[in-house]
This record gives sequence, C-alpha cells and structure tokens, in this order.
Amino acid sequence: MTTTDSGRPHLHAALLDPSDIHIQRCAQALQSGELVAFPTETVFGLGAAVSQLGAIEGIFKAKGRPSEHPLIAHVAPGADLTGWVAELTATMHKLMNAFWPGPLTLVVPKGERMPFEVTGGQTSVGIRCPSHPVAIKLLKATGVPVAAPSANRFGKVSPTRASHVLAELGDRIPFILDGDVPEVGIESTIVSLLEDQPAILRPGAITAEQIEAVLGVPVKSHGEVSKTPNSNPRVSGALEKHYSPDAKVWVLPAGELAALELQNKTLCVGWTDEFLAQADALREKFGEVLVEALSDKPGEVAKALYATLRQADELACRQVLFEKPGQTPDWEAVNDRLKRASA
Repeated sequence: MTTTDSGRPHLHAALLDPSDIHIQRCAQALQSGELVAFPTETVFGLGAAVSQLGAIEGIFKAKGRPSEHPLIAHVAPGADLTGWVAELTATMHKLMNAFWPGPLTLVVPKGERMPFEVTGGQTSVGIRCPSHPVAIKLLKATGVPVAAPSANRFGKVSPTRASHVLAELGDRIPFILDGDVPEVGIESTIVSLLEDQPAILRPGAITAEQIEAVLGVPVKSHGEVSKTPNSNPRVSGALEKHYSPDAKVWVLPAGELAALELQNKTLCVGWTDEFLAQADALREKFGEVLVEALSDKPGEVAKALYATLRQADELACRQVLFEKPGQTPDWEAVNDRLKRASA
C-alpha cells in the first residue's frame, strides 16, 4: 500500500490464486476488518465479515453503494445460524436441504447478532450458502458470516472474472481471491419467507416452480411481487436500472433488426438463426457491427451475459442489441437482468 499526495492510502489489490495458504490469508484479512473479493457460483462478491462494522462500511464506500441497500450474508455449509437469524423454521430447513449450497438467498427475520449495517436498517436479512469450493473454504476459515454484494461499482455489470474485479475495484480493495469461472453467472434467486406465502423478490437460476415443488405450497412469482413493490423488503438487485454497461442496451426481436439505422460500433448478441442472419446483414450494411452467437439455452445465456456486456465496453461499443428472450419461466432471470440493463 502506498499513499496519495493527500495522505490517503492508495490500494493496489493483490490478485491471489486460491491455494490453501492464500485462502487462509484472506480469511485472516476478513477477520481483521479488511475487504476480500472472492468467487461464488453466481458472480464474484466483495466480502466483509459481518462482525467488522468498519469493513461493512468499507463495502459501501468501495462500491459507491447507498448504505440503505441491504447486503446478503454468506455462510458455510452446516454453519450455526443461531443469533444470525431469528429462528430456523421448518420452511427454511426444507429449502436449505434442497438448495444449499447453491444460488438461493432466503430473506428471513434477522437475529440479534446480525448488524443493521448489513440489513440496510431492516429487521430482515438475506442469507445464503454458496456452492463454489473457494467460497466454501473461505467462509469455513473465516468462521462468521461474510456480507458480500457483487464486486463491482454500484449499478454496473456484475463481475464473473477476477480480471473484472481488478479492473473496476483494484484501486479500492486490498485482496482479490481468484477461482474458477462461476457456473451460474447471474445473482442468486431471492425468496422472502417473511409472509405466509413465499415470494420471489429477485429471479435467478432456481425458479418459483422448483421452490413450490419442495415446499408443496404456492410461491408468489417475481412478476406478481413486482406489481406491489412497496410492500416488500428492500433487497439487492431490485433497482429499475442495474447491471448496466456504458453502452446503451436494446432488447429486440429479430424482426425489428432489419429496420434499424445503426451508427458507431454496435454489438449484436443472439442465439436463433433468424436473429444472427439479420445481424450479419447489418454488418454487411453498416460495417462496424459485431455479432456474438450464444447458446439458445437460458442457463448458458445467463452464464455468458455479464461477460458479454463487459465485452461491449471493452470494445468501445456504443450500443448492444440483444435478441429478446422467450417469455417462459426458464428465461425469467435473463429477462430481468436485460430489462434492468436496458432501462
């Protein structure tokens, strides 16, 4: 660490491979009140031990995130949640047994040990157990829950590579723990258990239908929840505009591409033959049009989504044209992220 002319510390993040010695080093850093970015199966998170209030404040400063926005607390498999949540209910046990470790966040009444700085001043907390092996080792070594939003500047595209974190926060945090590319690629499903009927507050890889199958009761969909947003707790990733690159994002069906008049460099991202053919035609017509072909499977599109949005900025594209996904439940999470990116 060096200092700036004003005397403030200037950070140069150490990018560490996920060896046992580095994981232990990062756990000790968390315990002593420092920030550590680390991989999960969804995206890279920016972590602080929930017991270190100064570090919690540091997350908000590093990201430029408003302090009333709650953070998600991450725990290791089998961690004792006593005091961190108000109680362990039968519903929680069912969902934890079915989906943990994995990309599901449970919003439940907070326990007395969980600081209000983590919950954005609310009496509820979002808590989850990630499945990425590096995250699991780090959480076990740290010994307390780790609050971790995505490791990017507030409102920008979530990182799915350590290089993304380094480019965006490398001068603001001390440690980045590397690891395999996340398997999911978008943030966890958030389900609220605060009311009699569970409700999806943020769609993700785990769907309402999957949760219903485990609980045996109806689950309020994200679409239903969106109609009454003021009645729900604040959660991560719920802003109308979020996950946004510098490039302008458009989400269009293939049939609307042919009529476009493009200027400057544009990236067209799609998966069906019709869309890709239209995009190729635009390239022949306008020249500076780049075409990215993705899989037509929702999970594969989700995995590639954020890296593709970041690629648009790296290539100095002024526009990104995304093929409009299907409107079925398996596309809901991708549709949600594209809607917020294009707002």
